Amino acid sequence: MDPLANLMACITVYGSLGLFAFGLAERFVPIMPSYGMLLAIGISSAEGAWALPTAFAATTLGSALGCAACFYAVRGVGEERSLRFLERAGGYLGMPGDRVERRIAAYRRNRTALAFSFQLLPTVRLFAPTFAGLLPGRSLGFLLASSAGIAVWNGLFIGAGFLASHSVRDANTTVLALVALGCLLAAQATMFLNARRLPGRRRTGGASW
Repeated sequence: MDPLANLMACITVYGSLGLFAFGLAERFVPIMPSYGMLLAIGISSAEGAWALPTAFAATTLGSALGCAACFYAVRGVGEERSLRFLERAGGYLGMPGDRVERRIAAYRRNRTALAFSFQLLPTVRLFAPTFAGLLPGRSLGFLLASSAGIAVWNGLFIGAGFLASHSVRDANTTVLALVALGCLLAAQATMFLNARRLPGRRRTGGASW
């Protein structure tokens, strides 16, 4: 049984429009993790359902437009209301106003790098445009960096599915998606553990001086 392959058969009927619709919908209806769908799209491309560049371009365009729609929907609330909301939310979390302001300032200093990086993190990538829309700052830089991150995310998994289809005989799309999830979780756990070790190393290094 291969649920993802069955879903791909439905999307194939609509061609590149179906791919674009998936890219757009994954921002608003996260029923299924996007990496699983992108793997399935890559496998379908290898089987001749779409050209690989078409699959990449259509899904990336749809997802980038969905990201922009989320961003501007929240940006329309206005800067003053957004800042009041963030301060109130920080109060609920036990974070004083001055600390919220420092966090906002830190985000603005690293806005472009964070916008790119957030699009490479499962789940976080879906909420990042909404959060960024609450914060003051230029829109174009955020959207360009987010689009670059989306392109890397989509290209990575579509390419992995394409290669897997040629490397693994009778590849089960759903099984490949589960394997990808395991790899993602392992990578995130490794990054988290390394990040926790860094402060200790810095303190040790400072003490040796």
